[in-house]
Amino acid sequence: MTVSKSRMDRDSLPPDVTDLSHWPTVDLALLDENDADRVARRIQAVRAYIEGQPVGILSKQAAVPRQEVYRLVKRCMKFHPDGRIWGFRALLPACRITPYVRTATIDGSRPSQRGGAAGALTMLFDRYPTIQKAVDSLFLKKVKEHVVQESRMPVKAIHKHFIEKCKEAGLTARHYPLNMNHRGRRALSSYLKRLFKSNLKQAVKARHGDDAARALASREAGPDSIVTRPFERVEFDGHRIDAVCTIDLPNPYGGIQQLVLDRLWLLAIIDVKTRAILGYTLVLNPEYNAEDVLRCIKHALTPWRPMTLTITGLKYTKGSGLPSGVHAECAWALWDELWFDNAKANLADAVRSNLSRVVGCAINAGPVKTPQRRPFIERLFQTLEENGFHRLPSTTGNGPDDPRRDDPEAAALRWNISYQHLVELTDVLIARYNAEPHTGLGNRSPLEMLEYFIVNEGCEFRAVPEQKRQDLALLHIRVVRCIRGDVTQGKCPYVEFEGVRYYNDVLRHSPDLVGEHLSLLVDPDDLRCVTAYLEDGREFGVLTAHGLWGRTPHTLTVRKAIHKLRARKLIFYTDNEDPILVYMDFLNQQAATSKLARGQSAKLLAGLQAVPPTQPTSSIADVTESNPPASSRTVYTPAMRKTRLD
Repeated sequence: MTVSKSRMDRDSLPPDVTDLSHWPTVDLALLDENDADRVARRIQAVRAYIEGQPVGILSKQAAVPRQEVYRLVKRCMKFHPDGRIWGFRALLPACRITPYVRTATIDGSRPSQRGGAAGALTMLFDRYPTIQKAVDSLFLKKVKEHVVQESRMPVKAIHKHFIEKCKEAGLTARHYPLNMNHRGRRALSSYLKRLFKSNLKQAVKARHGDDAARALASREAGPDSIVTRPFERVEFDGHRIDAVCTIDLPNPYGGIQQLVLDRLWLLAIIDVKTRAILGYTLVLNPEYNAEDVLRCIKHALTPWRPMTLTITGLKYTKGSGLPSGVHAECAWALWDELWFDNAKANLADAVRSNLSRVVGCAINAGPVKTPQRRPFIERLFQTLEENGFHRLPSTTGNGPDDPRRDDPEAAALRWNISYQHLVELTDVLIARYNAEPHTGLGNRSPLEMLEYFIVNEGCEFRAVPEQKRQDLALLHIRVVRCIRGDVTQGKCPYVEFEGVRYYNDVLRHSPDLVGEHLSLLVDPDDLRCVTAYLEDGREFGVLTAHGLWGRTPHTLTVRKAIHKLRARKLIFYTDNEDPILVYMDFLNQQAATSKLARGQSAKLLAGLQAVPPTQPTSSIADVTESNPPASSRTVYTPAMRKTRLD
């Protein structure tokens, strides 16, 4: 609070102002001897006055005149632009606590006159506020209707507009700034610098763009940025790998064709406190979706096991791995908060609901386009690129101008850098990252940091309940479907999901359930069968997809793609043909010219190879919708699903 009375009254000072421990101070060691002695005596006088000593006594002790004491105390009570009072800073020699205000006119000066124009621009703006408003609008790009602003107007151009406004205001060559050599350009430049500092956020947005303004705002870390223990907060993000690889796909004309795949994503989850990578997944599609995000989360929860490496010389370093495979306390561990960006896949309902239901964590998507809020995951991808992918012969480097980029497609074919090689390399790189010393952790490795918290701090983490670990339903989708059918027309009861009918023996022999509803638990990684529950929560059993849809494993994405292609009349199949194989033949034909088809085909092939083949009890080629066989269909039980997941 500024004291405006001509004479000080210490009894009326606010209590927070009289607390000298909060006053800004000065370092006397930085002043010369005379100034230090002068300022010390001033501080002694002001301090004694605030503490209640008589003015006459303290004035003699500090050798400061009585009236000077009152003046100094008033100066100290003034508010500084930083929001605090000036305090003892106001006692420094030649310290100006109020801006200079010019009173003498400069009109009539000669252009050859040098100096003597201090405060002239401020005086001009006081007289003509429209000129100041026009300058501020140009510099800060204040929105005006029907006016298109220049992206970043230079000072030279603003000065030109400034002179035009001065002439419009009636100023002539006898008036400031037209009577100066540089027409007030230097003063205007200094004013714009002060304007930038006093309107920092708006000026940064106007002069350097929205991204810079968002980055500036994100630097304002608050109490929510403090993390005190492992698994309190994790960060998730996706990164496009700067390398290409090859895949082997069946040639529609016979044999195998080797094609280049250059759109790979690495999704990862990192623990903020220990910098440990908890889980990851590789995505073959040009963009990752909600299923890929959930797959990465699932990998972070399930215990990690080292791969069987096929690359000669590649091996895991001693003690490396992922926390879930190295420390038993981290297996199935759950985190409290997940930070990710506003990508469409991250915000999908399936991701948000499963994170809440299975992990039980809070979700923080943060402001749009602010990767600075997730510095650890962003830095992680840079480290993995520099230590691994950028060292491959098939690297694409940081960009087209990176000298490390040397025809990566040809290098991938020449050295046969396959997708499987990239999978093994990624696993080894991430396992090694967790075991290497980190400067941000006091030269401990992330795994050592985790061990420290577990052993020394006694940290215990929430974990997935043991009864749910064998069938982790993180990726599963819950939908409700009505039971349909009409026994009078020979149609047994069924439910439909994504254009395919599902049933089992119990449902087919329960015509009384037609019109009732079943809750389906769907694994989007394998739509061959779903688990059904009655409306009161009782399990009804496992329903199998109709026809060949229930034979070949396929994902929800694949089924949607097949339906889409069939609707566009790009693929055709009958009840006696396997739609998955028809779709794969289509992708293999497109793979020669389409990189998108290569990725989809490789992903579908990898999914087929990962699932153990089923043993149908008999041919189902003669199955019709109106008359499905009673015992010839392969029924997939939950145990089989567990085996596939393991």
